[in-house]
Amino acid sequence: MLERIKQVNESLPGMFLVEGIYFFVGVIIILFLVPGNKLYLISGFSFGVLYALFSSFHMSLVIRKVIYSNERGSKSYVLGYLVRLTAMIAVFLVLFLLHAGHPICAIVGMFSMKVAAYIEPFTHKLLS
Repeated sequence: MLERIKQVNESLPGMFLVEGIYFFVGVIIILFLVPGNKLYLISGFSFGVLYALFSSFHMSLVIRKVIYSNERGSKSYVLGYLVRLTAMIAVFLVLFLLHAGHPICAIVGMFSMKVAAYIEPFTHKLLS
């Protein structure tokens, strides 16, 4: 499975690793340092990290599609952005309407993609 992920984008395993570490550190911080309903907070944080994982993978697929096919890049990028935006809106609708998790924690969870993107050069060196 790791090889299939590397075929899409060789930096994805490192990003997924950082996003996973971010998730576990975030859950530990929520459990021990943040007051409130722990399950509600962790659920929102989990939705955010899952969205970040989806976005990382989807963005890599769109970039690969533009590079290796004869499609117009701007059209594919915009459609990919709309797919990710629709998924993010769906996550927030689920959080708000079903009270499935804390929306602010979801935003903090979504930042795992940014952290992973900045740390990825270091994790790439570690993994290769």
